[in-house]
Amino acid sequence: MGQQHRKETKRRRRCAYIKRRKEIAKNAKNAIPVTPARKVTVAGSDSPAAEA
Repeated sequence: MGQQHRKETKRRRRCAYIKRRKEIAKNAKNAIPVTPARKVTVAGSDSPAAEA
């Protein structure tokens, strides 16, 4: 009967993990989709090595 505390800890951590996953899934469903940022280039200079 020695290792009971590990079982309890695992169970508690698993429940917390599942709870977090549900929250993230719920928030992701209602989130506004974000478009990825685009790279901004300066006209006239393609790379910093070209200036040197």
